Amino acid sequence: MPTTVDAYWGEHTVNSKPFASAEESERYLEWRANEYPLFRDFMRLDDQHDNECLLDYGCGPGDDVVWFLMYSRVRKVVGIDVSQKALGLASHRLTLHGVDPARVELIRSGDSLTRLPIPDGGVDYVHCGGVLHHTSDPVALLREFRRVLPPTGRGCVMVYNRNSLWFHLYTAYIRMVVQGDFDGLTVEAAFARNTDGEACPIARCYRPEEFVAMAETAGFVAEFVGGYLSRHELACWATHGRAAQGDQRLGPVHREFLTDLTWDERGYPMYRGKYAGIGGVYRLTRS
Repeated sequence: MPTTVDAYWGEHTVNSKPFASAEESERYLEWRANEYPLFRDFMRLDDQHDNECLLDYGCGPGDDVVWFLMYSRVRKVVGIDVSQKALGLASHRLTLHGVDPARVELIRSGDSLTRLPIPDGGVDYVHCGGVLHHTSDPVALLREFRRVLPPTGRGCVMVYNRNSLWFHLYTAYIRMVVQGDFDGLTVEAAFARNTDGEACPIARCYRPEEFVAMAETAGFVAEFVGGYLSRHELACWATHGRAAQGDQRLGPVHREFLTDLTWDERGYPMYRGKYAGIGGVYRLTRS
């Protein structure tokens, strides 16, 4: 049965304009890496995956599918998404890059279909970037990730990071205090409308300990790597960070978070020793 998640993401595909050439597709991948500092490193996009079968759950228009097929030694990539539109864009893109069809399989699923069409232990690695926080039952999907991995399998998941400038500065201060948006909403509810469109049905953010506990419930050992950043977050700090720290209109939890930030030699913010960007990345191994 289709859900509101299926309906929304069926129409709101990220990067929905078809690429005209392989070169244009590659330029976009480079732009994305520059737009999100630490992204490529945290998501381990440069791992080689020698002769492995990799699952990209929520593959969208194929950014990471293309990346792994072009730049790693992966044997096969299985891309799953709820959007037929996104899968069509991914298929077109793979054709532009001349990818051998035997190395890739694109499958349409659904938000309510938590049983993945993959046999037990059928993939060596699970990659899931920016998807579980939009799903109705993320724990069920984590359990499926564990099922389709062998005992030596591993994974990498990104979900929105509550310990981030996006949550505590952009949402709680710039949007809610300075601009006066989202009147009457909690910061969590405002955040959900301040990431992937105001009509996005589900958009959660997690404290690291919350997501680690979820992953453990599903049978994983999870390590929080940190939150990769967006250029937007860095710009928000440059324009509003100092003011927000001393503005009494901002709640004390948010002011305390901003005051407790430290900065690395590149000027990237850290909170309690972990980078404080929106892209909270977790490495998973089966327990």
